[in-house]
Amino acid sequence: MKPRTRLFAILAAGCAAVAVAGVLYGIRVRDVHAIAQPPAVLGRLKMTDGRPVIPEASFVDASGKPVRLADFRGRYVLLNLWATWCGPCINELPALARLQKALPQDRITVVPVDVLERLNAGKLSDFLRMHGADGLPVYIDRELATQRALVANELPLTVLIDADGHEVARAAGGEKWDDPASVAYLKAVSAPAKP
Repeated sequence: MKPRTRLFAILAAGCAAVAVAGVLYGIRVRDVHAIAQPPAVLGRLKMTDGRPVIPEASFVDASGKPVRLADFRGRYVLLNLWATWCGPCINELPALARLQKALPQDRITVVPVDVLERLNAGKLSDFLRMHGADGLPVYIDRELATQRALVANELPLTVLIDADGHEVARAAGGEKWDDPASVAYLKAVSAPAKP
């Protein structure tokens, strides 16, 4: 047997052994597109099994123009559902505003959607400013379409969505989004894949 042929045979046998071990012992071969686990500071952010496609949902921006989640395709989205009557949501808003300023907007953006809002966009903008979150855009979902689409049973709910519209992870409850480890993680997750 030629040395080159022998090398290929050894490599093929090794790959087959790994595959058999994976089947027998449940060992998973690492996906080259897999996303690293979140840092400890993001304790509520849990990876989503299977990375399902996010159902289509729409809301309005500050001018009343309809916005769809699909409008953000091509970059990662940190979708945050919140409400003006939700204490943990309000506490989290300034951290989300600081995170928004720290992220490369061409790769990842924070999309805070206020659900079931009775305030108009101007008053909601004032509310954000009053709570130290004036860097965040105003999005309103008076119809709860986003909450229903994501099966959100508590607020705040934050969902990390990849550039193709798949759910990567979600956090029910407030997080320290502006912590340096959180910022570094989200920058790394949204970084372009290396060839």
